[in-house]
Amino acid sequence: MHLRFALLIIALFLSACAVPSASNPTPTLAPGAEALLGAPTTTPVPAPTAAPGSTVAPTATAVRTVARYETANCEFPPPGSVSVECGWLTVPEDRAKPGNGREVRLHVAIFRSTRPDPPPDPIVYLEGGPGVDALERLPLVFDLWFRPFLANRDFILYDQRGTGYSTPSLACPELTKLSFDMLPMDVRAAESSRLWGEAALKCRERLVAEGIDLAQYNTLTGAADLEDLRLALGYEQWNLIGSSYGTRLALTAMREYPQGIRSVVLDSTRPPQINESQTPADAERAFQTLFRGCAADPDCNAAYPDLERVFYDLVEKLNTQPVTLPGVDPFTGRTYEVLINGDTLISTLFQAMYSTEIIPLLPRAIYDAAQKNEFSLWVRLIMNNVSQSDYFSYGVMYSSRCYDEILFETREAMAKADEPFPQQQDVFDMTAFWDICNAWGVGVAPPIENQPVRSAIPALILAGTYDPATTPDDGKEAVATLRNGFFFEFPSSGHGVLLDGGCPLSMALAFLDNPQRPPDSACLAQLGGPAFDVEGAAVRMIPFRDSDAGIAGVTPQGWTNFGQGVYGRPSGDVAIVQMRTPLSALEMLARLDQQFDLDSKPESAGEHRSERYAWQLYTATIRGQPTDIALTEDGGRALLVLMISDPGNRDEMYEQVFLPVLDALRVIS
Repeated sequence: MHLRFALLIIALFLSACAVPSASNPTPTLAPGAEALLGAPTTTPVPAPTAAPGSTVAPTATAVRTVARYETANCEFPPPGSVSVECGWLTVPEDRAKPGNGREVRLHVAIFRSTRPDPPPDPIVYLEGGPGVDALERLPLVFDLWFRPFLANRDFILYDQRGTGYSTPSLACPELTKLSFDMLPMDVRAAESSRLWGEAALKCRERLVAEGIDLAQYNTLTGAADLEDLRLALGYEQWNLIGSSYGTRLALTAMREYPQGIRSVVLDSTRPPQINESQTPADAERAFQTLFRGCAADPDCNAAYPDLERVFYDLVEKLNTQPVTLPGVDPFTGRTYEVLINGDTLISTLFQAMYSTEIIPLLPRAIYDAAQKNEFSLWVRLIMNNVSQSDYFSYGVMYSSRCYDEILFETREAMAKADEPFPQQQDVFDMTAFWDICNAWGVGVAPPIENQPVRSAIPALILAGTYDPATTPDDGKEAVATLRNGFFFEFPSSGHGVLLDGGCPLSMALAFLDNPQRPPDSACLAQLGGPAFDVEGAAVRMIPFRDSDAGIAGVTPQGWTNFGQGVYGRPSGDVAIVQMRTPLSALEMLARLDQQFDLDSKPESAGEHRSERYAWQLYTATIRGQPTDIALTEDGGRALLVLMISDPGNRDEMYEQVFLPVLDALRVIS
């Protein structure tokens, strides 16, 4: 699964918000920031203990004695205020040849529930991809995605074989490098696929030369790893939450090892019977959902009429007259030249629709690009996609998908599936994927891997209407053969609806407490389609009071409070921080460029007078994004307001959010 654009921006922003105290002026990073800066740390942790009352089936133990689990330090900086216990699961690379000396090690993290007496069945989260690193990027996402589950149960995350900290690694730096190398290149879909295929096979050659058996990195071996982990930790049963590819892994575990599973949550489901040739039709369905969704919304339709025509006219124009703009890697701050042609725009729209937070921005982004030549959001989305390749193991993706999926179909069938959609410019032609798989050399899975999973294990299936990759129909296909399955579709969501929090999260928590009955879906009935962003629409400011921070003021209604005085627009393109610091205004000004990782020292932008204060204004950029800063002083301590926004909406947000915040902010006793 892709790291959500909103979370990436907010997490990077939060990592800068640890303000130094007056007694210790050395700037410090918020928990998890070390991972962003590439400084690995290890943290001593207690040893995990078996779940209370758990038992291990003697027969299973006898069969799987080759697996072993050892406690160890965490390879990642643990999130704050949680008890986490880490270790390594070691299993044979090839279970049919346990004596050949080849082993894989999976890094495991067990987060203890905040409940004094949690149930004996923990939750295990199965990451997507296949190939996404689960633990390396954990500091970015834990608080927003996973912390809520600790209220009732222990929560287990691990890097699947070949990914993240697990060894051996099947990462492909050849493909990561190509992703960045191609940013300034004007290449169409066919040439891009050719270059990608060459780099992928270079990665394959290197992995094979290292002695890695690529045929052992697939969903069947992954399900066996999962069962070995359960037995090694001593749990009688546990609950699975699978997201994206993690749903396929969960379904396979339900089929192969049902005895150890109490319940399953399938979020954005890809059942094994769905074939890869469906991709072009899925992309078209997602695009039409967006175009029709805007047309059905009176405000969106009035502001951005005939969205489909405008989009494909823009695609045609960019394929003859591409644009090149600077883009910033949000992790490193490095600047790249980014060329956008029509094919790039199509693929970026597809990727953007993964994110529930970004979907409301897309009609405006299409019109801004077509009418104003404003591509700032598109550039950031492209850089977000490319920068995440460091958190992905492409070798696992190809080994797994080639074995599990691709070669169940013919190359001809894939080519034919693309023909009905010429407007997609062959961007979703999957024949290049078939060619890579034909050379990858992992064989084809047994026929059962292309058939529906039948199970009586209670299962909650969640789908997003706007999801471009795992459609609601995919979820309905899965639930059709799950006797105790409950399906729900969320009308404004993209990919990974559980991670949106709110209604889907509350339903999942209720289901985990009582999986024998469908969760209360009253909150779902209150949801509508996306709240599309329309230029000039008023932002309503509402009062807030933070006694701990000693300040009161206003913040935009509907924005998310991320703590540390940070509020973010749900779309993730704007964030604002309001805080009272222990430093004077001059001291804070001197530290701003270090504390918030500014691209350069702030420049003076005049003064703004509110009823209480004279604010000194400054401008800067963070990771290339416009940043407005205001400082004043009350009782010898600085009040700071800082807003990071998008070039396309900076002026609008300055007038509607930044200035009202300055006018209202005050110190309270």
